Amino acid sequence: MKSRKFTRSKLLVIRFRLCVDDSKEGMTMNFDGVDFLRWVYDHAYPGLTYLFLLILAVLIQFTFSGHVTKKSDLSVMDHIISYLRVKLLVFYVLIVLMFNGFVLLVSLNVFGKDDGLEYLGLIYGNVLNQVLNVSSVISLITVFLVPYLIHLVYRRFITPRISAWKRKYRVSQTGDSLSDIRVEKDKYASKTFDNREYYKDDFVFMGLNQDDSPIYLSDEEFKSKNLKILGATQTGKGVIQQVLIDQAIKKGWGVWFFDQKPDDFIYSVMVQSCKDWNKPLPVILDLTGESVGSYAPFEHGLLRERLQRFNKVFGLTSKGSDADHYKGINRQIMTFLSDYWDGTLQHLDKLLNGKDNAVPDAKKEWIFENSINIRTKLDEWKLLPHLFPKKGEGFDIQKELEKASIVYIKGRQDDDLIREVCTALLVEWKDCIIRKKHTKHIFTLLDEAKFCISATVASALATILSKDANMALAYQERDDIKNVPDQTVDKDALKNQVETNTLITLSYKCSFDTAEWIANNTGTIQKSTTRMEQVDTDGFGAEKWTGNRMIGSEEENLININSILSLNKRVGVFMNNEGLAQYLFTSWINVKEKVSLPSRNEAITREEKILNQEVTENQINEEILSGKKQNDIDKIDIETVEKVHFNPEEDPEFVRMLSEKVKGVKPEKPVKNPVSGSDLISSIGKKED
Repeated sequence: MKSRKFTRSKLLVIRFRLCVDDSKEGMTMNFDGVDFLRWVYDHAYPGLTYLFLLILAVLIQFTFSGHVTKKSDLSVMDHIISYLRVKLLVFYVLIVLMFNGFVLLVSLNVFGKDDGLEYLGLIYGNVLNQVLNVSSVISLITVFLVPYLIHLVYRRFITPRISAWKRKYRVSQTGDSLSDIRVEKDKYASKTFDNREYYKDDFVFMGLNQDDSPIYLSDEEFKSKNLKILGATQTGKGVIQQVLIDQAIKKGWGVWFFDQKPDDFIYSVMVQSCKDWNKPLPVILDLTGESVGSYAPFEHGLLRERLQRFNKVFGLTSKGSDADHYKGINRQIMTFLSDYWDGTLQHLDKLLNGKDNAVPDAKKEWIFENSINIRTKLDEWKLLPHLFPKKGEGFDIQKELEKASIVYIKGRQDDDLIREVCTALLVEWKDCIIRKKHTKHIFTLLDEAKFCISATVASALATILSKDANMALAYQERDDIKNVPDQTVDKDALKNQVETNTLITLSYKCSFDTAEWIANNTGTIQKSTTRMEQVDTDGFGAEKWTGNRMIGSEEENLININSILSLNKRVGVFMNNEGLAQYLFTSWINVKEKVSLPSRNEAITREEKILNQEVTENQINEEILSGKKQNDIDKIDIETVEKVHFNPEEDPEFVRMLSEKVKGVKPEKPVKNPVSGSDLISSIGKKED
């Protein structure tokens, strides 16, 4: 109790002396010392206490948060920081002690020995009393932890981002990098443009490259090479075929398109191109029988060619099995009948069934008994009546080639019989091309080639180039050519022939195997890429780039697999044996009107009307020339004439036209009364005679 009163009394004395007027004489120190002591007393808590503690926490965090590193790896700044970590905390402790000593000296000088010590004790006691409560303890702990939290945020979140930013925008010695499909998938977007703006005389426009520059092939180069077009459905194969067909029609070439699916727009493009470039409309041959056209597969060509096509289509070729004996007999029969056969299937049916008297009777029974396989196959063909035209009335390949016609041939990929007929037609087309009676270049596109390609046609790919013709084969995958329906074909040899003799390759998005093959055929380039790059992980689990990396040379395809697998629609790879591979962007031909194939029934009905009209007119002319009509006129009695007597007042318009005709003036058309809306609507849908 006594000491507390003493302390309070001393405190009053000290406070009084701190407030003493500075003009009082006899004091050993001026007013600055008193003012300093008053400031220290007023700010000892919380200001100076929190400040000293915060600086101490910062220095402790700075000193003990580092790690030992080899000095050979340190920069000048690292050495400075390492030195400060060791010295700065000690220096700060000395400063704090020196500050307390300075305050003690000032208080002793102002108050004397006893009161000076008492002043210092009052400050420490006041701070201690303020600190000893829950809120103050929490505040002090918070102040002490703030530097650690700041350091944690900086090292964990800010430093890695700064490191990544510096790495991203650094000035590198090389910018090469290996392909990444995540980058490639958005690299080349589809482009839409008007193809005809890029057409150029004596050149074939293929499309645009990645720099929007046109890719051209000279007419001579294009005509001297075959093409293969690879890619999955709806990726762009049909689009590039439209572009090539449009230009071939414009150049006046003969164009043949074998449609196996069929395509929804190719025929419309062909019709529109013929109209735009003033060419005859396409000749249609529908092997399915749904539209117009008829074809006798074995009527035209040399005898050996006709028999070869027949034996192939009717399955009479040897396959190394027990059935070869009977097939040999069938071929013997066909060789014998070839002297009598006119090439039509209906005539062959008569010959096989002994209904043609030209065949010796001694051979008829032999033919009938040993031709069961041929007759069975022929009965199946009878389901397609358009394959049985009269002699000379069917589709003539040689004739259309010589006329450089635009020909559209519709097949069906899921019908074995139609595929066989299409194969026979393609073989006959090849034979006609090799005879080279045509005068203009012939460009042929074979869509879904695997369904109608044959070893005979594949082996002739190189031959037809010297006969002023070339082909474009379209199929989905590289190995599709091996999946031909004909099991007697050496499939590997067939694929090699196709790939060897098609020097221009256009590939759209496809499977991995095909993409790998395409990528390998584009060639390789050398890239200087980062082999290894180091990162540093600190105690907070954050990584940052150290800046040390190892650069090495890496070989990669010019157009890599990832790029091909991630191609967008109508974006492909163009490869020519003369030059580097490049990206190809294609766009469709704008179709103004979609044109459907004419129906066979409507076409037949229209032809019958025309034929009937011609027959009627011919009969009338013959009757007039023979005098029969005059006799009929003489037999008309007067009463009949009076019944059909013409009254000019009933038809003044006819009288006017008749008088103008007599005067030599061109008669004007009679003015028709306007048709009302109801009459017009009611007439819609009525079929005209």
